[in-house]
Amino acid sequence: MRWFLNAASAGVGRSKVENESDRSSRKANDAKRRFDYAKRERDLDKKLTYLAEGLSYLAESVEHASNTTPPLAGIALASSLLAKDLGGALEEQTEDIVEKLK
Repeated sequence: MRWFLNAASAGVGRSKVENESDRSSRKANDAKRRFDYAKRERDLDKKLTYLAEGLSYLAESVEHASNTTPPLAGIALASSLLAKDLGGALEEQTEDIVEKLK
C-alpha cells in the first residue's frame, strides 16, 4: 500500500512539473517573439512596449520554471521512500530464499 501511495504522489508531481515546464516554455517563446518585434520596430514607443511585454513574459517564464521545484522535491522524497520500501522487501525475500535453500 505504501508503494502505491509513493508511486501515485510521484505521478502527480511529474504532472505538475510537466505542466509548469510547458507554461514556462510558452512564456519564453512569447518573450522571444516580443523581442523580435522590438528589433524590427521603428517607432520608439512601440519598440519600448514590445520590450516591456517581452520582459513581462520572461518574468512569467522564470516564475513557472521555479514552480517546478516543489513538485520535484516531492518526487525525490517519494522516490527515496519507494527505494527504501523496495530495499526492505528485497532483503526479506532474499532471506526467505536463503532459508528455503538450507
